[in-house]
Amino acid sequence: MEETLKQFVGEIQQVPPTYSAVKVNGDRSYALRRAGEEVQLKPKTVRVDEIELTDYNDEEKTASIRVVCGKGTYIRSLARDIGRALDSGAYLTALRRTKAGSFAVENCI
Repeated sequence: MEETLKQFVGEIQQVPPTYSAVKVNGDRSYALRRAGEEVQLKPKTVRVDEIELTDYNDEEKTASIRVVCGKGTYIRSLARDIGRALDSGAYLTALRRTKAGSFAVENCI
């Protein structure tokens, strides 16, 4: 898995999740999907600075990763794409943002 994760470091092309706030002809993608419409979103360039496998449970087939990325990166899409690269499925069960701009969890009260 660690070798696969390395493929996602740097500038990568990423298709946002269809249930996202991306606008399609003036409408939010999630609104179109909720109305039952199919949505084809275009890939965009995003930046992933670091990916680290922090935990892996082979029995349960679960993994935890730490990601340092640029703005606009969809972590749900990253999980999906990692799963595809592993010839498997993948999805998020939790997401914790530890830093945004100059704000970091360790500096919070």
